Amino acid sequence: MFQTSTPGHIRSLLLDGSSPVLLLGAGASVASGIPAAGPTAEKAARWAWCREAGRSPEDIRIQRSDYWPWLCRQSWFSEHDPLADQYPKIIEKLFGVRKQRRDFFERLISPGVAPKIGYRALVRILNEGWINTILTTNFDHCIEDAKVLENKPHFLVSIKTPDDLVRFNASSPDPQLVYLHGSVEHYSDKNLDHEVNELDAPIVQRLVPLLRDHPLIVVGYRGNEPSVMRGLLLEQITATNTFAQGVYWCVRETDLQQPLSPLVKELAAAIGTNFQIIPIAGFDELLQYDLWDRLRSEGALPIRRSHAYRQADLPSDMRALEWADADDLDDKMLRERLTQYAKRLGLTAPENPDRAWLREEARVRNLLTTVGNDLRPTLAGWLLFAPSPERGTPHATVEFSARGPIHWITRCFGDDAATGTPDKDGFISVERDISGNLWSQLNSLTDLLALINVSFRLKEEISRTAYPYDSLALKEVVVNALVHRDYDRKAPVRIEVTPSEIRVSSPGGIIAEVAAQMAGKTLEAVVRSGSRGIKGYRNPVITDLFYGGGQMDRSGSGLGDVWSLTLNNNGEVHFGPDGDNENFVVTIHARPEAVDEVTNTAVPVVADTIRYTTNLLPIEEMPVKIWHAATSASAAWRLKKEAAGLAVPPGHVHDGRFFTLYDLEKITRDLVSPFEEGEVEALTPRELLDQPNGENILLKLMNEAFFEHLRKLGLAIDYKRRRAYFPKEERGERKITYQGRVKRATRTVVKARVRRGTDDVLYYEHKAFGFTVMPFGSDWAVLLTPGYAFTRDGVGKPIGREKINILSTRRAARDFNPTVHHDVTFWASILSDDAEGVFALTFEGENDLSSYAPTILLSRSQPTVAFSSTAFNETDELESGIEADLESLDDELSALAEEEAEEDRDREDGEREDENDH
Repeated sequence: MFQTSTPGHIRSLLLDGSSPVLLLGAGASVASGIPAAGPTAEKAARWAWCREAGRSPEDIRIQRSDYWPWLCRQSWFSEHDPLADQYPKIIEKLFGVRKQRRDFFERLISPGVAPKIGYRALVRILNEGWINTILTTNFDHCIEDAKVLENKPHFLVSIKTPDDLVRFNASSPDPQLVYLHGSVEHYSDKNLDHEVNELDAPIVQRLVPLLRDHPLIVVGYRGNEPSVMRGLLLEQITATNTFAQGVYWCVRETDLQQPLSPLVKELAAAIGTNFQIIPIAGFDELLQYDLWDRLRSEGALPIRRSHAYRQADLPSDMRALEWADADDLDDKMLRERLTQYAKRLGLTAPENPDRAWLREEARVRNLLTTVGNDLRPTLAGWLLFAPSPERGTPHATVEFSARGPIHWITRCFGDDAATGTPDKDGFISVERDISGNLWSQLNSLTDLLALINVSFRLKEEISRTAYPYDSLALKEVVVNALVHRDYDRKAPVRIEVTPSEIRVSSPGGIIAEVAAQMAGKTLEAVVRSGSRGIKGYRNPVITDLFYGGGQMDRSGSGLGDVWSLTLNNNGEVHFGPDGDNENFVVTIHARPEAVDEVTNTAVPVVADTIRYTTNLLPIEEMPVKIWHAATSASAAWRLKKEAAGLAVPPGHVHDGRFFTLYDLEKITRDLVSPFEEGEVEALTPRELLDQPNGENILLKLMNEAFFEHLRKLGLAIDYKRRRAYFPKEERGERKITYQGRVKRATRTVVKARVRRGTDDVLYYEHKAFGFTVMPFGSDWAVLLTPGYAFTRDGVGKPIGREKINILSTRRAARDFNPTVHHDVTFWASILSDDAEGVFALTFEGENDLSSYAPTILLSRSQPTVAFSSTAFNETDELESGIEADLESLDDELSALAEEEAEEDRDREDGEREDENDH
């Protein structure tokens, strides 16, 4: 009797880092459409009989009764012995000509069935590093096909011929697949009697150290071939210390009563208890349910080996950037994206990941890699997680341009964009270079294309809203351009927009992996024929992270979706490589009706996906600590007054404690202040939020920090309403130049409203914004609300003290989404001082305590959200009344300003009369 164990034992080998070697036989591929040895032998007999009888092997009328008698008449064949045991002899006798053997096996595996769940689970296991080396006696492509379907592992070292052995590494950091008998396309496969008697000596020499130091798991293999059983196993018993790490021979539960092959019995007897029988339901069940599903549910951590030489033919996005450092990557973004990745793929991630977890997870996902003793970013890690990757890879950007009539440009981008001299066609252009990490580039491009995709009223029997382009199709095109471009090419992605089409050109044509699936046709022709699932990954790591983040699918349907979505939107799309296969070009033509510019009214959405930009500035880094100390003062202003010039930072008094974001402990140590050094305490934001009224305290402190930033920018502030605006300049009206969404633009922020027919200024209209700091779960952001302020002096004297809020609200209500979007972009530019990406709040208080101020970082980029909607109200009637309402509002403001001016004159006259009376 043999000792038996369970699939749980194999799972333990994966969990404890033993890195077992997996040996696969034909039984592993049966569910994926590749017949085992016995059925293959019968197919060979049928094929050979057809050749002898002049019949087509594809003729479905051919039955077993046609070829079986012929096979039994062969002198070397025994109809009483299992076909599987006679497999090598059948192949040799029936396919003596080498080319005939190759033709038969190529037909056998192609076209094949998509790899089933076992192989798909296996490549995920390889990706997590729990198994690193697979040996196979098969010649099919199931593992490599599953790798393409799953995009895992990102890189697989395939050893298909003896010449490939230079790529084999006993300590490979990347998974490796060794075809023991070669692959069918190279036809060094071993199928004949004399071929399966021994393996190539160099292969055995390379594998013996691996079998000595790691357990061996055998699945789907009968053990009939002397080449494997003797050359690789029985003859290596001494060299492997009797396989001291164990041989785990998996047998289907339905076959447990069948005797093992003589060579397997011989091996079991020779190594004793180091040989274990593992009963399994099948290959698919073992890999998917007993291993992958259980490992995920039990929270198994991935393994990545980094001490060995990596292959030179790695995908470019896996190569190390030796001039960069792991610390160059944004830990906050890594934490967000990697935990999101784990959640989407059902992997384990800690609730509060620390830096050690981030580093290890980034290594497992090929975002970081070891070079010598240093941890370096890969190209994928750099492009995805460096705050400003363009400083190291300046070509990894996007050039965006839009060209068209002035009315179209202003409609899409606002009045601020209509600058420059029209060309000979009367058109103007706006251009923008999109940089930053790939997530940022995707958001920026999606927002820009959303501006282009302006709705219009389609006058049909029943009028409805239409869009020039399907928004999901645009998203797919942008994602493909960023994910699949060739980052070794020193050229940017180019997006060129006109009123009638959008053209996206991405460096890098069709890769060989995709071309091989096109059967000599163009990619567009294949997709238009309805074919789906054509896959290939120039940048497997970037693709994997985008999939894990939900930005793309891996079904190979991207371009198919672009085509069908555009077709359903009455548009047209063409795609494919350019003539030299240097670039991949997608051109989407707008609906023909969109060119007519039917209307610019807001109309209901019937069924579409719309992208909205939030009016939020995310706070990327909150203060690390909040300092507090006892005080007898009832308010912060009173504390400053009583301190009489001593060092008191901005803060808030609550329940006998003074709270501040400034390092109060250091202030009391360095300066003279009203606080005692030993009485100062500190809280983390989380600890403060857990205190009674803690959120209110933190909000007041954060709002005050924002006030300081606004004062530094020279803005006038209405503290009560938390509203800010620019005061007028000496000459009156004020204009500001800033970085808009697509170009430098100039905006009038203070307008003088004059009495009709005169130059007398009645009041000033200021572009303004309100703000509030708000928590969103564990994140924080500043909410911006664009609006207006109205003053009589252009500085701080409001008109209509009772009615000003009502009037400014009515004025702002007449601004539709595009205008509000322009306003939010403008204020984000002002607040960030035109900084790209992240910017810091500035602190320069009256006591010059800025060196003790906290670091608070905000992002200039507003988050966006896309969703499908079918319930928007009609706004045709509202639009028609806007101009009249604005005129009425102007008249009302003018009357109010004149009324207040008259009251002031009456008051001044009264004061002069009183003085004369005295």
